[in-house]
Amino acid sequence: MIRREMLADGGNYEEFIEQLYADIDESIYELQASRELRQNDTEDRISLDILVGLKRSGYNATHDSKTGGHVDLAVRIGSHSWIGEAKKDGNFKEGFLQLTSRYVQASGNYSHDQGGLLFYMVKRADALGVLNIWRRQLMNDGHSCIDCNTNKLAFYSKHKLEGSGTDFKIRSMVISLYHQPLDKSARDSAKRRAAKKAPMKNSAQKKST
Repeated sequence: MIRREMLADGGNYEEFIEQLYADIDESIYELQASRELRQNDTEDRISLDILVGLKRSGYNATHDSKTGGHVDLAVRIGSHSWIGEAKKDGNFKEGFLQLTSRYVQASGNYSHDQGGLLFYMVKRADALGVLNIWRRQLMNDGHSCIDCNTNKLAFYSKHKLEGSGTDFKIRSMVISLYHQPLDKSARDSAKRRAAKKAPMKNSAQKKST
């Protein structure tokens, strides 16, 4: 908290980004640790939980802020700002285009040259495989990509913003929330749920006749 207070009073933009990504990762790890409870969560609900964690850490973190459009995550502390776009189980390219051609930093300062893509994998397995496919797509399009040393399910890429022509660095992150256990206990639970639904379905059919 002390470091964040220092960033609010000063500090450079790189220090802000380093601390922010450490705090975002902590929120991601909390989500992944409770993935069985996230199966019915919407994209907005997951994003809001990340923002709540950032607010607790002292950031001004908002959802659906108007910064050239309605961006999913907008974070500020002191004079520093960052934006992020979230997608659930796909549509990555659309999120990328929104981040690089539509939205601008809440500060309007193009020296605030970093943002993030957060991909929530709820119905899709193999989060790392999905991330690597996205990385190859960016590289095939001519964008340079760099490993992230602090999160195995993240990497950095460099781009040019459509409007300003300035450089922009994006951190792509997948959040692995897929939960389809295959052990016997899970199979038995699935059978019990199916058995409970069957009488309800039969009853509804009888009423309709």
